[in-house]
Amino acid sequence: MGAAPSREGDAARAAAREHTKRCRERLRLMREAVRQRRLLAASHAAYLRSLGVVASTLTRFAVGEPLPVSDHTPPAVIVQRAVAPSSPPPLLRDIYQRQREAQQQQLQQQEDGGVFVDVGAAAAAATRTEGVGVGVGVGGAEEELRIVVRHRSLAEVAAGLEEYFVKASVAGDALSSLLETTTTEYKGGSHSFLGALCCLSAPAVDRIDSMSGRQRHSATLQQLLAWEKKLYKDVKARERLQIRHDKKLAALRDQEYSRKIGVDIQKLKAAWDRARAQLEAASRSVDTSASAITELRDTHLARQLLGLCHATLDMWRAMRQHHEAQGLIAQQLRGLSSRTSMEPTTEIHHKATRALEAAMNAWCAAMAAVAKHQRDYVHAVGGWLKLTLAPVTGAEASPVAAELAAFADRWGMVLDRVHCVDVLKSIKGFAAAARAVHALQSDELRVARRVRQHTRELDRKSRMLRQVEKSYCDSYLPGGMSLWHWGRPMWREDHLQAREAHNEVAQRRDEIAACRKMVEDEMRRHAKAIDATRTATVTSVQEKLPAVFQAMAAFSASLANSLEAVCRAPPPQQNTHTQQ
Repeated sequence: MGAAPSREGDAARAAAREHTKRCRERLRLMREAVRQRRLLAASHAAYLRSLGVVASTLTRFAVGEPLPVSDHTPPAVIVQRAVAPSSPPPLLRDIYQRQREAQQQQLQQQEDGGVFVDVGAAAAAATRTEGVGVGVGVGGAEEELRIVVRHRSLAEVAAGLEEYFVKASVAGDALSSLLETTTTEYKGGSHSFLGALCCLSAPAVDRIDSMSGRQRHSATLQQLLAWEKKLYKDVKARERLQIRHDKKLAALRDQEYSRKIGVDIQKLKAAWDRARAQLEAASRSVDTSASAITELRDTHLARQLLGLCHATLDMWRAMRQHHEAQGLIAQQLRGLSSRTSMEPTTEIHHKATRALEAAMNAWCAAMAAVAKHQRDYVHAVGGWLKLTLAPVTGAEASPVAAELAAFADRWGMVLDRVHCVDVLKSIKGFAAAARAVHALQSDELRVARRVRQHTRELDRKSRMLRQVEKSYCDSYLPGGMSLWHWGRPMWREDHLQAREAHNEVAQRRDEIAACRKMVEDEMRRHAKAIDATRTATVTSVQEKLPAVFQAMAAFSASLANSLEAVCRAPPPQQNTHTQQ
């Protein structure tokens, strides 16, 4: 007779262990989501900064390269598209519709209960809530504006590229505000982590009021993390109480069947009643935590995730347009010629080349970091949403949860499918070209230093030769005219000294000739080094720089199209609700 209750107890304990395991994984994923959001915000800000740094360093590099563009080079025809805002996506409209129906139902219940509610204020609040994110729709009408641009030199081309770098950096400001890249976290209030902890003990109505308005995404994640910690603690406590309750119940049933003498059955019943009351209290605490998590997920997290995805879509759509314009401008670099300029490299330009290489490497690292942290963040949130589909309690599944989990899953698959490998390779290629130019400039500067050194040595030896010649002329020529007055022995001695001085002059002239030849050789090497540097510079900017913008435009277009498909995908039909 005790087999059936035993099986029921085993099933309850197994379910409790499964709930504990699932809640532990949910807590881990939410911790990872909070961490990845911070990393994503930091990497996004670093990426936008890197665009500005690349623009300024490229301009400084081009100023030091007086390379003209041929007049036969065709101008760039830049197409600017103005995208008009469209209607909200289907999933966002579906969420708004459900929330509006829930608000109307709540107002109706309050009116039936005799509570006066300002319907106009509630409708205005619903309208304000509905307005959040409407302007980030996709698929709007496009207006094209064609601009013909012609640049005369490398510096003008770099200035045009810098303009669109700045525009691309500004295109990420909306996403920066959603990721809170400039706000100070943990500054107190209900939007901080301590505020989230305070919300745990607040009543439901007060908690909703504290979270009303445009809540920050970081605050939502922090509150979800705090509730997940509490839920995990409550589920663990419920599992322990379930085991204790089963033991008390088994002892009571064993006593009822065996009728042992000396055992007070009333004490066993009282112990079982206490265990059952504690288990019910723990279950109510679990229900409270699960309801709070569901409320945060469906009320705030859903809109924030959709807003993040749409802001990312808008950013990459704008960047596609700007990088396409940069690619068209960079095509004018085909008209550069290294034969028209033989200006030597200066130390300032040498440092500008090194700064350009460092800026390109920083841009590459920031691009890789943004892609990685965005993918990890979406996977963490998507994994957590999937685990929330299985209810911890017996509550009904939320219709928003399945749609939101499917949305996050599609978003994650897009990030897994669209890679930035080609972009990173092209940026690294131009950085390597800048490093090669920097090495050639170093060789050129070393040859220039040797030219200056040998030139100074030639000047020094020339001055010494002039001094020796002047001393020879002043000392021996007048004495030679009066040799007949001093006799033959004196004449011989002076003649020997004159020959030695003459030999010294000839030796110094030979040294000067050798030094002059060395200077001429070094100057020829310097000219060859200048020509090699100019040729490498022109080749690098003609071949490597346009490839960077072409790869960026292709990646931006691919990611924007994929994200647009994710955002415009219709929500799955709820068959159960339709049947009801």
